[in-house]
Amino acid sequence: MSINSLTNDELRRRIDFRRQAVIKSPVAKDLSAPVPPATARAATEVAVQDNTVSNTIGTLVKYIPTEVVTLYVAAASTTQAVHSAMPSFDGRITYWAFGVLTPVIFMLVYGSKRASSGLPLFPPIAQWPWWRMAAATIAFLVWALAVPGNPYIVGDVGAVAAGFGAIVISTLLSLLEPIFERPTPMIPGNAN
Repeated sequence: MSINSLTNDELRRRIDFRRQAVIKSPVAKDLSAPVPPATARAATEVAVQDNTVSNTIGTLVKYIPTEVVTLYVAAASTTQAVHSAMPSFDGRITYWAFGVLTPVIFMLVYGSKRASSGLPLFPPIAQWPWWRMAAATIAFLVWALAVPGNPYIVGDVGAVAAGFGAIVISTLLSLLEPIFERPTPMIPGNAN
């Protein structure tokens, strides 16, 4: 979980934040009347998600598969030791294995969340989240190049370029989202 998500969760837990969110909420018309719990939850959710810091950080890290990057960093740190024991082992194997693993993990998490909500494990293939899966994979491949000890980038100039490229690709993926991601169809009889 990212620091942004952790802080959002912490804000949701805080009574003072929830109270402030309800006061500022356009839903709360009469402050003397008790606020229904559903309204309080909705106001808190809007307040947490709709702040400048969350929006800026969210755009930068939206597609970075932090779970895969975390596992990759751990695996990449052992690459030299594995290479010492097995001279034929190359760090590119680790890099590309995690590149292939990214969409697999994405779909496993997606399927698990669907199953825990009572939905079928996977929707029809045409309804798979292709854009998000591809964007997460691209983000991983670029961000993994910014990790020290990766198999492709050598030297300080390369490390700076990889770090800059990781920031640029994160921004570009967020900008490309409206082009490649299909809008969610509205539920019949629902105005929102």
